[in-house]
Amino acid sequence: MAQIGTMTTGAGVVTSINLPYCPQYLIIDKAWASSLDLTNLDVSINGQSTISLIGADDIDAVAQIRHQVSGAGAGPYAVMELANGQINAPTLLRLTQEGDNTNSIFGVSSGVGTSAYRYSQFTVNATSNQTFSEFDSVLINSSPTNIDSVEIQYIDGYSDRFSPKELPALFASLYSANAEAQYSAGNDIAFINNEDGNIANCTVYTNSTGSATCTVGRI
Repeated sequence: MAQIGTMTTGAGVVTSINLPYCPQYLIIDKAWASSLDLTNLDVSINGQSTISLIGADDIDAVAQIRHQVSGAGAGPYAVMELANGQINAPTLLRLTQEGDNTNSIFGVSSGVGTSAYRYSQFTVNATSNQTFSEFDSVLINSSPTNIDSVEIQYIDGYSDRFSPKELPALFASLYSANAEAQYSAGNDIAFINNEDGNIANCTVYTNSTGSATCTVGRI
């Protein structure tokens, strides 16, 4: 493990780190107090944006996909998986501070990588819907408050429509460490996993209460 930087103190202050490589894991030490210390996270490899996330809860939820230790009271650090191993290409990391802490930043890998994880966010307006395909994961915030249902179409032709509260039943092994079976400190981010490629697409339907941000992950 190597320390690659320290977050600069001050709400809204951006810490930029230039590296000759992209580490597999980005680790933010002491990332949690009452909330996650990051409000924005951007990663560019070879000048191409791979991760662009806004919102402490959404960033925390992405970290919890593989490392369920970042929620309030559950652990002192956050871990983001940036790639499937170390990628030897110029990399720019930009971390926006939420508070005034000076978190240590580490980068570590378990082997040589071939692909970067890519995360992007989409807003689904109230009483609207949006379909996502060719994804490894979808995180849906404001769930279940602003979510009416989620329709999942499988590659074998079967489809069904789920209440957001039913989603943990489909992906129980990935939710099992969460106190209320949903991600983020507020337990209000639902998760759809498609690492096995069995889902052709999913459609998120919002209700009249408000919009929802969907974070789509691909590799």
